[in-house]
Amino acid sequence: MNENAHRSALSRGEFVYSAELVLGRDHDIPDTERFIREAAADPAGIRIVSATDLPGGNPALPPEAFLSSALAQGLTPIAHLTGKDGNRAFLEGRLLALARTGAHNVLCLTGDAQREGFEGAGKPVFDLDSVLILNLVSAMRDGIEYNMGRRALQATPFDFFPGAVVNPYKQREPDQMMQLYKLELKIASGARYVLTQLGFNLRKLYELKQYLRREGLGQVPIIPSVYVPTATSARRMDEGLVAGCVVPEALLRALQSEEKPERLERAALMVAAIRDLGFAGAHIGGHGLSHADIMRIIDRARGIGTGWRARLDELILATPGEYYIFPQGPDGFSDDTQPYRVGSEPGSPGLLQRACILVNRLMIADGSPGARFFAERLKPANGRAWQRGFWHDILAAADLFKKDAFGCVQCGDCTADHLGYTRCSQGDCCKETRNGPCGGSRPDGTCEVNPERPCVWNLAYQAARARGEDGRRYAETLVPPRDWSLNRTTSLANHYRRLDNAARRRTVSARAATADGERDTAPEPALSRE
Repeated sequence: MNENAHRSALSRGEFVYSAELVLGRDHDIPDTERFIREAAADPAGIRIVSATDLPGGNPALPPEAFLSSALAQGLTPIAHLTGKDGNRAFLEGRLLALARTGAHNVLCLTGDAQREGFEGAGKPVFDLDSVLILNLVSAMRDGIEYNMGRRALQATPFDFFPGAVVNPYKQREPDQMMQLYKLELKIASGARYVLTQLGFNLRKLYELKQYLRREGLGQVPIIPSVYVPTATSARRMDEGLVAGCVVPEALLRALQSEEKPERLERAALMVAAIRDLGFAGAHIGGHGLSHADIMRIIDRARGIGTGWRARLDELILATPGEYYIFPQGPDGFSDDTQPYRVGSEPGSPGLLQRACILVNRLMIADGSPGARFFAERLKPANGRAWQRGFWHDILAAADLFKKDAFGCVQCGDCTADHLGYTRCSQGDCCKETRNGPCGGSRPDGTCEVNPERPCVWNLAYQAARARGEDGRRYAETLVPPRDWSLNRTTSLANHYRRLDNAARRRTVSARAATADGERDTAPEPALSRE
């Protein structure tokens, strides 16, 4: 059996180099196969490769198409696993297949929004978001329990090594803080390492490390993505065609005249910096990069060493007005001895939110007068099964109100209270996320798919801040998957009968997860930025 080089290197505290293989349709097969062959043939070459899962929401080969080949040639693959194309049963089946193949490194993502496919755009699935996929992987690590008739069985435990992704390059406070809170949920749900979205601002990247250290999570390995853009790929990002990616104007201009050696030099400079700053590795990618290109980047980064510090202006490519968690320090990085810079957009609760929160406190929350009243009246009577009746019909009117006020789609498993009665994450979020935002929102905080709509999770964060809360509920509350057996039923009736998600939400802690669970990773190195 192949050693899991990814897991072993992180556990020893080694700096990990990995390469991303962006899989497309079958015309990309020769390039991918060539990369794997060249990496395997080079004794000092890349040993860890990740394979994407239908990136950009477009039809493509799945990662399973190359995992066996990579393993057979002595490489360690990381399989991307997204929730956009299959429901929870399909995802469990894919994980079973990955375990059978011997591919245990799984990068869990929500996935990109659907784009064009056969005869038009495909139907988005998004049954599980990235946090819930991590929970599924964790359950399968322990041996998932299920019923077969009257018997309760436990499946074989599988030794998965799950990872998560975060976007530390967000431009606004709500987007950035919600990314960090969701990352804590991912760590609490079993993520053992973190890859970042691609970006070009070293100060914002290092803030991620500073934040995790401040929150007692400094031992979690962070592996930044180092991307080598071309002028064409950068322009696509700038046009919003690659969700969640921001390309500073200075870089766009530079790429118009740069040749490949200059682009590889910039990547090598970033690799040198993140290695010197104590990150766990570098995940290198870019359109058309060969294995030789990536080895040039790595070799050049070793040559640069600590010399990146004299070229910091080439690595902190900022955009006007972007948000930072901490104020700037004298060294050009953020000063993490200072308090968080939160509350820049506090606002005030709207009349609708205030009214709904009051109603929730008096009529809906567990133990409230309304909850006790309706729970009693919705009990089965005289030993008969529960049936619709007068009180149920009274509650059904609430769904009509929610449809008009919040965009309710009558899922029967409502999370409106969790979002502060702003909007419906099942109706207004194209990915139907239940545990925080995807990483794809635009620089102005609008949805990647529907730019006329603000991200619902940004609204939830702003509503929490307006109520005087810090928003940490979104780092500590795990909302279970939607129960589709409740679809098109009355959500309040389900709530009072304790059938909805509110009865199954859990308070979780990333810090407790890293303290109690086996982390497979070395302690954070004590490095100075001086």
